[in-house]
Amino acid sequence: MRASALAIVLLLAVAGCAHHDAPPPRGPAPPTAAELPPPDSIPGTFTLRQKLTATSAKGGGSFEAVLQKQPGMLTLVGLTPYGSRAFLLQQTKGDVQFTKYIPRELPFAPTFLLLDIHRVLATWIGPPLVTGDRTAQVGAETIHERWQDGKLMERTFTSSTANPPGTIAITYTGYAASNVATHITLRNARLDYQVVIETVPFQ
Repeated sequence: MRASALAIVLLLAVAGCAHHDAPPPRGPAPPTAAELPPPDSIPGTFTLRQKLTATSAKGGGSFEAVLQKQPGMLTLVGLTPYGSRAFLLQQTKGDVQFTKYIPRELPFAPTFLLLDIHRVLATWIGPPLVTGDRTAQVGAETIHERWQDGKLMERTFTSSTANPPGTIAITYTGYAASNVATHITLRNARLDYQVVIETVPFQ
């Protein structure tokens, strides 16, 4: 089982004020572009500005990013505390392009981040339910979802082969009139951290 990509958020948040290059973390190999779900596994077309706040036993922090989904393309722009671009990450079917705008190397493979964006937003099992629960096996993962009034409330990923073991649990609230939840919490028991993703207004 691959390490969870939102660990990147924690690494960015904790190391964001550092002035030296962080060594690459040890662990499973990052997914290749061909192994990622395609961009259009995430439904719809949207542009969101999000604040990501990570916490763990080792500390925490936050940063903002702009996430855009267009037909056939997924784009993430990481922002510095001053609002300028820190990096640009784009995925098309079978290809990933990454450009950084800061002098320090980032301590992760960008495809890890794309993997967890898909964990949170992609369609994994089938079309939305009205209300109810469902479970399906997707590769090595058992995915369970809970739906209410056509909105996804919770999604979990478990695997008997995950190393380290544990469940990745995602909860969704604050839909209002939008089809994208405005408050998302990802709890990763495999790597012992939590990330809260909040949609914030564009300035």
